[in-house]
Order: sequence, then structure tokens, then C-alpha cells
Amino acid sequence: MGGVQTIFSEISIGETESGWMAEKKMIGYRVQVDANKKLIISLDGPERGDFDLYVKYGEDVSRYNWDFKMITSSADETLTIGPTKEGTYYIMVYSYRGSGDFTLSTKVPSEVVELSYGQQAQGNLNGSKEASYYLLNAKNGERLILDLTGPLDADFDLYVRRGERPTNLKYDFKSTSGRSKENITIDSTKKGDYHIMVYSYRGRGEFSISASSGLKASSLIISSKTNLLDKYGASGLSLIERRIENYITASNAAGLPATLVYVDDAASLSPHGLSPVNPKKASEIKGLVDDLEKRLTPNHFLILGGHFIIPFHVLSNPCGDDGDLEVPSDNPYASRDEDVLIPERSLGRLPDDNSNDPEFFAALLETATSRIKRAKSSSFGYSANVWKRASEHVYETIEHGDDLRLSPPMINVDLEPDWLNRIGYFYFNLHGSEETRHWYGQIRNNYPVAFSPEKLDGAVVENAVVCSEACYGANIIEKVADEAISLAFLSKKVACFVGSTKIAYGPSVPPATDADLIVQKFYEHVKDGLTFGEAFLKAKVDFARETIRMSGYLDKTGEKTLLEFVMFADPSLRLEEIE
Repeated sequence: MGGVQTIFSEISIGETESGWMAEKKMIGYRVQVDANKKLIISLDGPERGDFDLYVKYGEDVSRYNWDFKMITSSADETLTIGPTKEGTYYIMVYSYRGSGDFTLSTKVPSEVVELSYGQQAQGNLNGSKEASYYLLNAKNGERLILDLTGPLDADFDLYVRRGERPTNLKYDFKSTSGRSKENITIDSTKKGDYHIMVYSYRGRGEFSISASSGLKASSLIISSKTNLLDKYGASGLSLIERRIENYITASNAAGLPATLVYVDDAASLSPHGLSPVNPKKASEIKGLVDDLEKRLTPNHFLILGGHFIIPFHVLSNPCGDDGDLEVPSDNPYASRDEDVLIPERSLGRLPDDNSNDPEFFAALLETATSRIKRAKSSSFGYSANVWKRASEHVYETIEHGDDLRLSPPMINVDLEPDWLNRIGYFYFNLHGSEETRHWYGQIRNNYPVAFSPEKLDGAVVENAVVCSEACYGANIIEKVADEAISLAFLSKKVACFVGSTKIAYGPSVPPATDADLIVQKFYEHVKDGLTFGEAFLKAKVDFARETIRMSGYLDKTGEKTLLEFVMFADPSLRLEEIE
């Protein structure tokens, strides 16, 4: 970062290293660990500082390339990793705020290894009558499946006991088939610790043990039954649920199992051993999403509904009061911890509009049910004249056919409907407003209306990918389709819309930064064939890395850009280009 390569000093298990670090600096370490251990890394920093820990297995770690991290507002951090892989773990101590002395220590305690849902551990038994022990903390009503796979020429057994370590004589559950492939299924757990023993009745060798709920999902669908019912009534909810069922059927048929979870419905959550949360509190929903990921390990997360159904996280504006005090964002839902700038999940949202008519939302669900999204590689680009050079640089990523159009001289009334028909990629870099439904051009102090929702009335834009850098381009809160161009595009069956919920930033000339850069990266990944969710996730990660590479740090406009850009699309879909 900043062009300076981090040097990683060796630290041994059980060793404590001390040092001094200035603000915004970093110091690296590396530690060798055996497989199937619990590694505890402890950082003790200055009283008034804020130091953070980042860890990566097998390669250099940075703030934007890590496997594990611990970030709080304190300078004291503790990170626990387990079961470990055999090899090198790279550790970075970073001073987010303040400077001063610190100590870093590592240890591997002699105790059982903790397992969690969706996790697999590797182990080795060196001979008959040896055992390895594991621990899993369960909640009430969870389904727990334990699978053991050992050597073909040995006989390994599996024992489980709640609250105490089992033996081959004292246990609550066992699997002893005479082979080394064993399974224990507990249909409904009780709250507490489940102790697990892998025991060699005969033979030696390596084994693996995994814990799961047995429930898998390629896509996790998240919505609120209470809020849908309150907004649309029983008949509207019934229509929406039929469309959701059709979507799940189509997704399953495509080999992408989908699971619907209502965040406020006990019947929906009980199979996963979880309880309902308040559907109006984004923080509670995020916590539930974190728990669901551990149980279902989905590849994609799809939010169904707008701000009234599943609320955006309303975050403080990193830029202060630039006209926006707060920023609506989906980033926390896409993040696994409190550091919400850089997402870690493939996530999208299919929003409803502000009307009480369910037809708009039902139509969006029907559009998503069509799993194949094919469109021509042709493009339409439209920019404020003042940003001509910067926009041309971004537009090159998708340009196929017509040149970038500028406003002025072009204005809204000049647009021909045929120019929008059967386009695969739309790019807009125009002004937007929170108060009006238009997007605007600019040259000097002239801001003509450049694009309005009604321009899409007769347009054929099905399956297109649309990106807008307009301020408030994805602001849908309390708006209907003819009040927001993003919703107007979705009503015309585009496959994906990416835009900003608040004031967006961008340069007037290359190189691409802020909104220009995140849109450019998204287009690159979509054209490489990634799903929309993967492309959006990688675009934000690339944005952070590229910004750090260019300027040495992530500034406040960069932070806001990461938070405010959202994606309205099924994250599991991808665009297939046709001629």
C-alpha cells in the first residue's frame, strides 16, 4: 500500500513481540502452525489508540486482502483461528488511529478444537485406541449432522456427548459401523456444548470431520412477511408468494437451490434453529443473515423488497455534510463483520416501489424467474458535457456501436426511442436530484433535462445492464416507477441496475476514480462472464485496491462511494451476450 512492501518478521508460537508504530502505518509478522489447531493472536496497543489485526493464510496480508480480521475501536484485539491449516499465517498490525508501543503474542492452547456449522476439520490418528476431540456450541432446536471420513483400511468411530467429553463407554450418540465412514444426525439440539470424539478402534491415518445442518442453499432469499402483509394485504402477499415459489422452482431446476427466509417468521426460521428478529431494524436483520450464512453457506444473497420491507442500513456520511447527512446502504448485509466498507458477499436487492399495488413487485419477481438473461453487446452511453473525457474513458469498457452522447447539445426531447431499443449495456453519467425525477446534463452553468422516466415508455430494454453515476440514481425510498428512473428501468425488465443512493463523486478527466472507477470495474467483470453479484462484489474490492494503489489510502469520497452504490438485481444471474 502506498507502494511500500510490508516485511513480515518471524514470530513463533508462544512468543511475544513488541514494537512501536505511527498512525496509519503497519507492521507484519508470520507464524508457522500445524493443522487442526486453535491459533490465538493477541494485540495489546496504546490506551488511546485504535490498532487492528489482519491475517491471511499462505500469502501476504493487507487491509484489503485477508482471511481473518479483528477491528474494534480499541488498540487491544484478540483473534482466534481454528481449526488451522498447516502452513504459514501472515499477520498485519495496523494503526487506524494513534501511535505508540504495542505487543503481539501467539499461542496454540492444548484443548479441543471448536467446530461450527458449515465447517470441516482435518486430523490424524497415529494408531489404534487414539482419539481426537472437538467441541461445537449449539442452540435450541438446531439440526446437527456430523460426518466422519477416515482411511479405507482402518476402523474409526464417532462419539458425541452433550456437556462432557465422551468415551467409548459414556456417550449420548455414537456411530460405529466397522468402517471409517461414520455419520451422526441430531434432529433437534439442546442449547449447550456438544463434545465430539473421533476414536480409532483399529488402524491409523488422516481423517476429516464436518458439521452441518444438512440444509444447503445456493441462494438465500431474505424478506419480511409482516411488512409485506402490512403493505399489500393478504391477497397481495398471496400473489407475491406465488411468484416467489415460481422463482425458487426455476432456480432449483437450473441447479441453483434457493431458500426463502422471512426474518420475522418463526416457521421460516425454526428449521435453521433461529428465532425471528424485528423486520424494521437493519442491524438485527444483519445479525440473522450472519447466522444463516453459517448454517446454509449460500453463494448469493437476494433481498426482496425496498426500504419499507427490508430496510437499508442508514449510515453516517463519511464526507460529513456534503448535502447528505446519511447514506442508505446494503454494504452491511454484504459484510461479515463491523467493517462494512469492503463487502464479502455476493448480494443484490429486488426492490418494490412505494405504491400499495403488488403488481410492480410481482412483475420484478417474474422477470427474475426467467433464468436466462441474453442481450446484444450493443451499448448506449450518455454523459453531461462537462464530464466528456472521463465518461469516454469509462464507456470504452462497453462501447459497441454508437458513440457516447453528450448533454448538451442533446436534451431529453431530442432522444429517439429507437436509440434505446435492444441495447445490452446502458451507461449514464448525468446529474441527479433528490427532489426531481429527471437526470440532467451540464455545460458551464447550464443544466438541461437530459433523461426522464417516460423516455422508457415504449423502449425495449429487456435483459439490459444499466449503470448510472447520477447523484441519487438509485434513490428509491418513497418513490414509484414514474418518479425514479431506476424503478422505471426495472419495470421494463432490465436484468440489473447499479447506482448511488446519495450524492456521487467522480472526476472530469481520467483516470477513473470514485463513481467512474466502481462502474468501470463492474462492467469489466460482467463482460468477463461473472454473475451480477460476483461482479459487484469484485468491483468494490477492486475499487478499494486501485484507490489505495493510486493515492496510498482510501479517502472519504472513496468510502462514501463504496457505501452508497447498490445493485438492484438477482445476484445469481449473469448476462449472456448475443449478436
